[in-house]
Amino acid sequence: MTISETKLRELIAADEGQYHDRKSLFEGPPGKKRPRDRRAVRDQIAEQVAGFANADGGVVIFGIEDDRTISGHAYAVDVIDQMLAVPATRLVPPLVNGYRVVLDGVELLVFEVESAPRAVMVQGNGYPYRVSDTTSQFSEQKINTIKDQGLVESAEARRSSVDVAALDSVLLERAREASGATDIPVEDYLVRRRIADRIGAAVVLREAAVLLFALRPETITHPNASVRVFRVAGTERLTGAQHNVQEFPRIEGNLPSVLQQARTLLGTLIQRSSRLHDLFFQEMPEYPTFAWQEALVNAVAHRDYGIQGQAVEVWLYDDRFEVWSPGGLPPEVSIDDLRAGVPAHASRNPRIARALADLGVMRDQGEGIPRMFEEMESSFLRLPALDVVAGRFRVVLQNDPIFRVDDPKWPQLVRALPISLTQKRAMVGLVDREFSNADYGELNAVDRDTAYRELNDLVERGLVQAAGSGAGTSYRVVREAVSHSAPNTTPPMERIVARMAEAGFITNTDYRDAFDVDRKTAKAALASWVGEGMLVREGNRRWARYRPGDRWPPV
Repeated sequence: MTISETKLRELIAADEGQYHDRKSLFEGPPGKKRPRDRRAVRDQIAEQVAGFANADGGVVIFGIEDDRTISGHAYAVDVIDQMLAVPATRLVPPLVNGYRVVLDGVELLVFEVESAPRAVMVQGNGYPYRVSDTTSQFSEQKINTIKDQGLVESAEARRSSVDVAALDSVLLERAREASGATDIPVEDYLVRRRIADRIGAAVVLREAAVLLFALRPETITHPNASVRVFRVAGTERLTGAQHNVQEFPRIEGNLPSVLQQARTLLGTLIQRSSRLHDLFFQEMPEYPTFAWQEALVNAVAHRDYGIQGQAVEVWLYDDRFEVWSPGGLPPEVSIDDLRAGVPAHASRNPRIARALADLGVMRDQGEGIPRMFEEMESSFLRLPALDVVAGRFRVVLQNDPIFRVDDPKWPQLVRALPISLTQKRAMVGLVDREFSNADYGELNAVDRDTAYRELNDLVERGLVQAAGSGAGTSYRVVREAVSHSAPNTTPPMERIVARMAEAGFITNTDYRDAFDVDRKTAKAALASWVGEGMLVREGNRRWARYRPGDRWPPV
């Protein structure tokens, strides 16, 4: 079985994630590329394949550069044969070998990895585990515990009495094709995604398959696999004669349909924000589209379907957007980690999440909440609130900007400054008042040391004035220093180099501000610089920083 060319191109074009990755087989600066050490490549193949097998499976493509250029390899046939055989020769238990694919006249190495029933070890190098776009080392016991929970405790894994004929054949075919498995029957796709089992000649569905692909709502035996939407006139719910809650018709059906219907309805209810218009001089919804949609998708994909008395609920107040998901967090996931942007390594419903990712309904696990924070942050809105209340996970998005716009020119002046996004938020949100290190940290959800470093940078730039010392230091934004500043006409690369010299590192935000590009473009460019040895990456997601590499600064 080989992946389709269409799917292969999609994976090459996409960011690395929970279910796919790509690696180069060359190293060195542009114009002087040379084949990577073959032993290092074999080690990397073993780690990547085992990491996906220990998680929920995935695809690894070797022969792709960081900038997504299809470069192939320069090894002899026997060397490639050894590389493709690594899953069988280096892993315990052995897995299926990789295979060759020719794309645009260039040969690539592809490893399609199924989720293993038990932990897979790399001989002499432990148990890798794939989390979001990173492969880390876990213990054998931890991996097996996660797998056992998915097989035994999750409601999605229970056997169903529903027949395959009751599934939506069009939707199922779409999922099969999107997964790249164009050369297998849809029944094999269901088995491959672990949402069905072959028992003799029969295909027996699991509950996940019914939730995902049921043709008719009445086929779904779960009484509350649905979304309820409420709109509140005001900021608090009232009862009796003052009742102010409007409930919309319950949204039911298979999960992709439920999400599509819910997004359509909510898109009509979320209004344009005049206050954000004043901040950005353009029409903007009161909540960033990605943020509220991600909160909704996460609630549907990761809720506890073992709880049958509750549905996913969305509440729209005048000042906030709340999403309630039945069930708390899995034991391996903590609120503190989610708030800090640490990708979750456990999903309550890995089968459902994987199929929804195939359908393009959700992105890879682990990415959504950190980006949700980024979207709210960059819109000068308060950061999302996450908590567990009475056994339900709640996400709250507030539509009130971090300050009232008395002078629309002020945020525009601040946004043009060559400083980080968190510093800009403080310049906007804490203007015209004294504030402390703790105020800065609370506004931006950063620790005391980060707040101190970024405030110190603002003081050195003359943009903030400090008074006092130690824990009693107070700060005030110097409006005149910004208002009298001329627009920054420094070339983008010079701004990046200067930022590196000042802070000792750069971020995705620094690159976006300098080159006026989106987050995805900045990420790809920075990854390319890492691959060329100009930068060294530290941290992940929102906390990723790039320090000088051996080839910094660029010529």
